[in-house]
Order: sequence, then structure tokens, then C-alpha cells
Amino acid sequence: MKNLEACLERVHAFARERIKLASERMKTRYYSRATDHYFTEGDVVWMYNPKRRRGLSPKLQQNWEGSYTVVKKLNDVVYRVQRSPNAKPKVIHINRLAPCKSTDHNSI
Repeated sequence: MKNLEACLERVHAFARERIKLASERMKTRYYSRATDHYFTEGDVVWMYNPKRRRGLSPKLQQNWEGSYTVVKKLNDVVYRVQRSPNAKPKVIHINRLAPCKSTDHNSI
């Protein structure tokens, strides 16, 4: 009986250690891809806005709209963006924004 208890304790300790290692790996992987960009007023961004259209596969639909300009940072994770100077501003969470990198189409 004592042998079985000792064996189960060793196995349990081993499992706890492996779970801890897996948790650390997942944490590292998550933080490597987590949002680390922040925007300032005047930055140009894309906004994630998925729309479901009939007759078109979701894979083929455009989920990102742009370009929007950051009008104001309301707090650490919420921004007010605007498509054009005459358009109505929208309040958007940072998870739905991505930096808009301009491409020079004249060089093609």
C-alpha cells in the first residue's frame, strides 16, 4: 500500500510539473502574438468588421475596412476613429484595429 502511495505521489508531482511547463509555453506563445501596438491621433488604421453576405463563402469576404484615421484615444484600449472628415466617428476597441501600412502602387 505504501509503495502504491509513493508511486502515485511521484506520478502526480511529475504531472504537475509537466502541466506547469505546458502553461509557460502557452503563455509565451500567447504574448508573442498579443497586441503590442498602440495608436496616436492621426494614425491610419484598418478596422475589423466582418459582414455576412449571402452567396459568398465567409473565407472570401473582406473582413477589414479601411482606411480609418485615429481621431482620439479614449483610454488604453478604446479609440475613436473616422473614415473621412465628414463621416460619423466610431468608437472601437484596439483588438479590432490594425496598423495600415501604405504601399506605393506606382512602383509596380
